[in-house]
Amino acid sequence: MLELSGEVGYRSVTLEALLSRSEATAEEFSANFASLPACFAAAYEAEAEDLCIAVLMAAKRKKDWWAGTEAGLNTVLQFAADRPLIARALVREVHVAGGAALVKHEEVLDRLARAMGEDCKDPSTEMSIPRAPIFIVGAVEGVIAGSLDRGETQHLPSTARELMELIASFFIGGEAQQGQ
Repeated sequence: MLELSGEVGYRSVTLEALLSRSEATAEEFSANFASLPACFAAAYEAEAEDLCIAVLMAAKRKKDWWAGTEAGLNTVLQFAADRPLIARALVREVHVAGGAALVKHEEVLDRLARAMGEDCKDPSTEMSIPRAPIFIVGAVEGVIAGSLDRGETQHLPSTARELMELIASFFIGGEAQQGQ
């Protein structure tokens, strides 16, 4: 369902196309899902959860905030480069589908933002603007969405360093250096 949605757009998915792609029967579909939206939501929830866990585990294996954030960032960028149709469904088509899938989308973004902000120390400046990790998570999602829209996902992994500098400068401030 996600691959087909990423390829033709959620609104263009038909039961016939889905059954043809999956080699399932209408009876098998009906036994598992009440509708196409329910199928999308189930597929979305499973894939988004798996990706979120992969990002969080990649980050957790590192010793500090910088390395962990960079590992998580690399994980999601490589995922989008390797599986652009699924990534399109996770980033773009979820907004068209709405419902339970969009609720899961927001939950995953919030989890990632909380994890990013947990270990980051506030910069030692007197800035009164709060550091909002959800802003950075949204910015990364925007970069991925733009690359998907342009059909340039193969270049996503090479944007990791520049994105990491953006993330670090947002949290650390000024000219961020690795390991600060």
